[in-house]
Amino acid sequence: MDDNLLMNFRDIISGIAFLILGCTVVGVGNGFDAGAAYVPMGVGILMCLFSLSLIFKGVTQRLGASESSSIAVALIDHPGRFMATVACCLIYYLAMPTVGFYSTSTLFIILLSLVLGERRPIVVLGITVGFIILLYGLFAMVLKRPLPVEFFLVS
Repeated sequence: MDDNLLMNFRDIISGIAFLILGCTVVGVGNGFDAGAAYVPMGVGILMCLFSLSLIFKGVTQRLGASESSSIAVALIDHPGRFMATVACCLIYYLAMPTVGFYSTSTLFIILLSLVLGERRPIVVLGITVGFIILLYGLFAMVLKRPLPVEFFLVS
């Protein structure tokens, strides 16, 4: 049996979850002022579009599979890693206003890389530095939007 057929149920559930998340991001972004709304609304719209294609793929594969060829597949392959990722995201969300955007983002990327199994220091450092530079360029240079101030710069 084709391994892709095993993924159809997960594709449908994941697609629905990302569609809900994308719609939520668009709704939240809609409340921002015009300049600040572009990024969240753009990301939310892209999430919605990609989630629809994922749902469509899962449904078409599910309809094409016979009932006898259906095999139960776990929705989450590694529940421990999933829960650790959720915990990292929650800590990031809670820490950012106090610690600051760049410090929290740097620690988040490093911690999440380690949680997800990346152990090569050069790769982790490269991804972290590249992402922080990208965020700085986007928010500080292009959008000219203030981000939560770093804890060591608060007087």
